Amino acid sequence: MVNPVTSSDNRDLTRKSFKAAGLGLVLQFANQFVRLLIGIGMLRLLTPQDYGVIGMLSLFWGISAVFINGGFGQAIIQRKNITETDLNSVFYYNILLSLAFCLLMISSSGIIADFYSQEILEKTIKVTAWTLPISAISAVQLSILNRQLKQYLITVSTLVSLVAGGAVAIGLALKGMGVWALVWQEFVSALCFTLTVSIFVRWRPSLSFSFKSLASLFKFGSAILLTDLIVTAANNISSMVIGKCYKPDILGFYTRSKSFAVLWPTSVKASIGRVLFPAFSKIQDDLPRLRSAFRRSLRLSVFAVTFPTLLFTVLCKPFIILILGSKWLPCVPYWWLIACATLFFPMEELNIQVLKSRGKSNLYLFIEVIKKVFFAAQIAVLIVYGIYPMLWLEILLSCFFFFLNSFFNGRGLSYGSLAQLYDSLPYFILSAFSCFSAWCLYRLITPLSAWLGLILPAAAGFAIYLFLNRLFKTSALLELVGIAAGKFPFVRKVMNL
Repeated sequence: MVNPVTSSDNRDLTRKSFKAAGLGLVLQFANQFVRLLIGIGMLRLLTPQDYGVIGMLSLFWGISAVFINGGFGQAIIQRKNITETDLNSVFYYNILLSLAFCLLMISSSGIIADFYSQEILEKTIKVTAWTLPISAISAVQLSILNRQLKQYLITVSTLVSLVAGGAVAIGLALKGMGVWALVWQEFVSALCFTLTVSIFVRWRPSLSFSFKSLASLFKFGSAILLTDLIVTAANNISSMVIGKCYKPDILGFYTRSKSFAVLWPTSVKASIGRVLFPAFSKIQDDLPRLRSAFRRSLRLSVFAVTFPTLLFTVLCKPFIILILGSKWLPCVPYWWLIACATLFFPMEELNIQVLKSRGKSNLYLFIEVIKKVFFAAQIAVLIVYGIYPMLWLEILLSCFFFFLNSFFNGRGLSYGSLAQLYDSLPYFILSAFSCFSAWCLYRLITPLSAWLGLILPAAAGFAIYLFLNRLFKTSALLELVGIAAGKFPFVRKVMNL
């Protein structure tokens, strides 16, 4: 029988989850800063055509990420009790499946190169393919870290891999290696990530293997793996079609715009999955407590994602001109539209994590299949009408997908779409007002100084957003101050809350 839930129980769960992620989130900022610095350096050294060619391989790198984070690894996190045999069975399954995909990619490299009419792809795919088994080696260790809520170690591993891969890439780019700099960046990053995670987690596979153990995880894990593969393929089909129908530089502008526009939303989205999925799984049978934790997490996530995403978007033009170079200015309209489509990311991701934590992987698969039916229409629009109509449709579909996820998830938790929108609306409004103020300031200052036109509006927008949240005493700000004050009591005095 479930014990009665108190407010302190719910508060303790959220605080515990976010404290566990506290160091990880700080390191996540460091990750994004390093990623941004490396990205800027590479963009200044390479051409849009180089990024267009490498964008044609995005599908394969996406599949690599699925083997790290998806499938049976998620089943290990979701299950309350896990055995050594379970871990060994999943490890060997991941290795065999990733090797099969690796060999399939290598044998198909000539066909893929002919499809895109890019001979260099045949050679680059033969290197890229090996990131699949390399990534699969660390999948179980990654799940162990997630079960232990040691996400900060995952972030450290990512940071190490970013620095190593970035150093190799910049060195090769300076030598004029072009697209090969990007290929070896991904390979070295995957290798360093796996090595670092293996150092942090002392678990090593033994020779035990059980089909029975694998079968017990199959119902949940196979649905997650299949769903993630479908999602990854769908998310990258647009790049594949653009690469086929347009010149490589157009794909380069599109992929770089997308990488910057989704940089922060996807980072927080990944943190949500790593932190809250195992936390929600621990209380999956206590629906009132799960609903309360979900609601608090939703407010915090929307608070943390919406404003930075919009601010970075409204100031993307001066950022490109001053930092990346004018050759990347065609990215601006793509950036705006893609960013608008990401605003529902945290809400959508939270609904997905709650579904998975409750063991509803088949429902998760069903929802994703429905989404991909609509996604086919998006690809048709891309082929017939072009990139911009596709992106406008993507914005509409992102709204629809939120309602779809929240409808199915809300039925079980009594926390549906309208209730979630009601809790999120204040942060959307305050973010929009703060970013509009920053944009007006940018228009006013830029004629006087380009650099001040970037720096001052960014600082002013942040100050306005913080002031408005303090003025209206929003729940997310109060929650964050409460969490921070547990370690740093002066925070509450500074905020006067």
